Amino acid sequence: MTSHHDQNKKTLKKTEFNVIEQFVDTVYSFSSQYGNSHTISISYTAHNIIGPPSKFPEYGDFPQAFAMRTYGLWWDKARSRSIDYMPQNNLGVVSQDYIDIQYFESVYPIRVSIYEIYNPGSVIAIWAQDPYGQWHRLWSGSPQKIETKNSRVFSPPLRLCNFRTRTLRLEFNHSLLDYYTELDAVLLIGTLEMIFPKDPSNKRSLSDLLQDMDYSQSYNNVPNYTLINLTRDYRNVEQSRYLREILDEHYITYESDIIDNFKSVHISHLEQLYHCIPPIQEGLNNMQKFLIKDLQTQFMNNVQASSNESEESCGYFSMLSDETILKILKNLDLRSLYHISRVNKYFYNLVLDPLLYTCLNLKPYWHSFNAYALYNLSFRCKYLRKLDLSWCGNHGFFRTTTIKEFLINCGSLLTHLRLNCCENVDNSTICQISITCKNLKELCLRNCQEIQDKGFEYLMNLEFLERLDLYRTSITTKTLCGILQKNRWLRHLNIAGTFQININIDAVAMELGRSCPHLESIDFWKAQTLTSQGINALAACKNLREVDFGWCGSTSSHGETLVKLFSSCQFLEKVFLAAFRGLTDRDLKGLTQCKHLKQLDLLGALSLTSDICYEMLLSCPKLELMDLSFCDNIDSFHIEMWQKEYPNVAFKRIIGHH
Repeated sequence: MTSHHDQNKKTLKKTEFNVIEQFVDTVYSFSSQYGNSHTISISYTAHNIIGPPSKFPEYGDFPQAFAMRTYGLWWDKARSRSIDYMPQNNLGVVSQDYIDIQYFESVYPIRVSIYEIYNPGSVIAIWAQDPYGQWHRLWSGSPQKIETKNSRVFSPPLRLCNFRTRTLRLEFNHSLLDYYTELDAVLLIGTLEMIFPKDPSNKRSLSDLLQDMDYSQSYNNVPNYTLINLTRDYRNVEQSRYLREILDEHYITYESDIIDNFKSVHISHLEQLYHCIPPIQEGLNNMQKFLIKDLQTQFMNNVQASSNESEESCGYFSMLSDETILKILKNLDLRSLYHISRVNKYFYNLVLDPLLYTCLNLKPYWHSFNAYALYNLSFRCKYLRKLDLSWCGNHGFFRTTTIKEFLINCGSLLTHLRLNCCENVDNSTICQISITCKNLKELCLRNCQEIQDKGFEYLMNLEFLERLDLYRTSITTKTLCGILQKNRWLRHLNIAGTFQININIDAVAMELGRSCPHLESIDFWKAQTLTSQGINALAACKNLREVDFGWCGSTSSHGETLVKLFSSCQFLEKVFLAAFRGLTDRDLKGLTQCKHLKQLDLLGALSLTSDICYEMLLSCPKLELMDLSFCDNIDSFHIEMWQKEYPNVAFKRIIGHH
């Protein structure tokens, strides 16, 4: 009879490497896009990333690519910017955007190649989702300032992982970009079998070996280029021959049953491989470990300290009052609070204090924060005022009822609530918000597309809103106007990219003029039903600081409406009029009265002359940004001259037909 030991021994035979190269099959979700997916046009939409590259290796602005809504620090400087509730939780670079992409076949990922065809450098993280819905970081880094004007294939070194995946997330930080970034495609290369190094003592990783794949092109004149990018010659991106050669020379794989039955294999056969297999615990970053193991079990469980436990010395902290110590602790992130709680019983009890949890930003923990952690956290949130759950709860981490239950327990005092890109937020969630969170001043529901108009109707029960973000939602005109009538203190409204079949922007603008005299910023971007009638109505909002009418579809002259708006709203600091192709010098004449103007986007204004631009430069001393892309009547000579005369102004310029 063959022993179990002998049966396992038979599985230890080498198999051939099945290397799979594939481009994106589906876009699962994303945080923003420059295009508008609710129209026939697919220009700059996230779905342009599907399939093989269509423009690479060309470099430039292409509507067939995927672009996001922001670049640089301009949006962070604007009055309408979102201020972080708990910045100390951001350990490293802050992710500003993401896109979730899926492939046809699940593989063990060994390489991800991102085709950047315009203003590269904003990718800061690559994540992979395992079969259980958990996310694991394959790579992370800082945003890059790329001076050369060339397209590139960005292939950062990946950590090997012990699971197959077909779902990736790319994260972006645009702070160093001079202009919008554009992506053409994302290639995933992986194997169908798990790979192991032949020589475990060899310290060179697969990423190190992949850097040697191409010798045909040198980038010595580009500092740090080869340190962060593995694909040095785009012609070899899709050639798996080199990759197979590296795998054959340095790696080995085994029949799948040794991997599937890992625990059943005798340990003597795996001693030499054990440290080569990255276990789940080792594959997680430190914050994931903390969230999954520590936060959800030890820190979040309100276990009463033993009554016979003696008080331990707190050193010099004993000289401080509890109030002073709490002020110090309020500056710590959640992980640090957990470590403090383990010092002794005194600090343990201090860390239980609900005053430490009045503001919570859980967005940095999106990848592993689940319903159980949120439930345990609720025991500390008695006085919670500000909560950011953006990006959390997707991919099955939360049930539909999870956020509702948390709000019932902790939401009565909330004044600020952000649920951006939470796919499980639906009509019932909004109903609960309207019942429990009566004091809300800020409500952000960007990309919450499970909310129907019936759900938005519940927001008419709120009366103190000052900020409402409904980017890419399906609210209707009647419902939105009803909300505006009840919230006369509204200061910031974002309805960019809303479903145009549902909403009449002119009617919304007229309601704003009647009901919201304190309005400071309005984002109508891509709202193509805005006409002169709506612009004329907004002149009643004399406290306006920002207007974004970009791509609102107006093609003719606007008569006196823009003149009236600029003359009435002289505190304007940001004016975006991208693709207002009918703009004339006369339309912008009133803008010279806006002495506080800082940002001006005139992209695609075909009739403007250099005279009005120069007049604005003379009249607006605080001007910092002027986008004159595709302004065909303004030549490069004048822009170069202005750049020398006004070095503090960032001039943006793309030449061509948009």
